[in-house]
Amino acid sequence: MRKGSWLLILLLIVLVALSACEDREKGDAHNVSAKREKQIFSSKDTKKGWLELIAADEISSQDDSPCIYKAGESVEKLEVHMKELSTASLTYIYIDGYIVQMEHGGELSFQIQLSKTELKKGFHELTAVQYQENNPETKKVELLKRAKYEVK
Repeated sequence: MRKGSWLLILLLIVLVALSACEDREKGDAHNVSAKREKQIFSSKDTKKGWLELIAADEISSQDDSPCIYKAGESVEKLEVHMKELSTASLTYIYIDGYIVQMEHGGELSFQIQLSKTELKKGFHELTAVQYQENNPETKKVELLKRAKYEVK
């Protein structure tokens, strides 16, 4: 075979391998988000990492001061700011133990669209988790941070 044919075959093999990796990653993320089983985490946060919640004019930070929503108002989003996370891992975001979103590590700022369940009166807990080997199936936690908000 000519050198050009070998290069073409090698290129095709690399492209197929890369697309298989991409599909596997998407599948893992889809499987995790499709599961609606409640997760229970350790009562202690890890020392590394930082988490802040912002809603309306209230801020919840490391001291667990709640963000306050007024029932009946159109506040349906919760702004999340995180720092000191591993950039090699996905961050799984849970509210009251149920997965709501996944984000890539590093310094993050994003919003969560809250559902009716997450806007029920009372206290709610947002938990950010990074798992060892980026695999939630192992339940081995590398980073765990949480903050609370209250709906009134």
